[in-house]
Amino acid sequence: MVVNKRIITLIIISAVISGVGMMCFITYKSFQYGARVGKGNAAGGNESDKSFNTIPVVRAVDIPQEEREELVGIYAGMKEENPDFAGYISVPGSYFGYPVMYTPYDPEKYLHKDLFGVQSDDGLPFIDARCNLEPESDNIIIYGHNMKDGSMFASLFAYQDKSYFEEHPVIRFDTENELREYEVMSVFYDRVYYEDEEVFKFYNFIEAADEVEYDKAIKQYLKKSVYDTGITAEYGDKLVTLVTCAYHTENGRFVIVARRKEH
Repeated sequence: MVVNKRIITLIIISAVISGVGMMCFITYKSFQYGARVGKGNAAGGNESDKSFNTIPVVRAVDIPQEEREELVGIYAGMKEENPDFAGYISVPGSYFGYPVMYTPYDPEKYLHKDLFGVQSDDGLPFIDARCNLEPESDNIIIYGHNMKDGSMFASLFAYQDKSYFEEHPVIRFDTENELREYEVMSVFYDRVYYEDEEVFKFYNFIEAADEVEYDKAIKQYLKKSVYDTGITAEYGDKLVTLVTCAYHTENGRFVIVARRKEH
């Protein structure tokens, strides 16, 4: 019965999306204005792209209002299908796009599970359990695997090159309530530190105690960045941070911090 329910759900959602000029097979196909949910290499969108999606993500501002509302409805349907669904992360102008999960009661539940809770080496991007969505934390930290085949967050390494950032300055993190855009502010390599090391630990900045603490964090992000993006943030601005493993050092991490753009 569980399998049948999943199949029926996929058919219904696919039919709904097709009716508004979009397409989605939750596990292996794609949103026309999102990107594919399964494996994929988002970096280039060229012949070597492993993505099943053939339609690149577009800017939220370029989506007609009627279709924006339909897309939000689709996300709401995903939330109803799986309450752990928190949103959809994507990079306009690329084929990168994945559901993002949030399970504070079981922090790494989706480390090796797919949208339906089935065992998967890829897993799904998930939000740090210490973050809050309502009310929203100052910084939402999202973790994803660095897969050898170039899928998941491995494709984000394209941001090492400033030219890629210049072509893809915006990251979308949509929820069942709205389509959100974030401007890339900082791109850097770092690592997980020992507890007794007195340094700025990017993965611990989630909620600023005050404006001073917020400003200190922003200065650290800008200082660490491998290039100047020309973007900064002020107290009150919301951030999203994407994190994946890197192998330049022990417990290395590759990090992208972006500031929410208010339209």
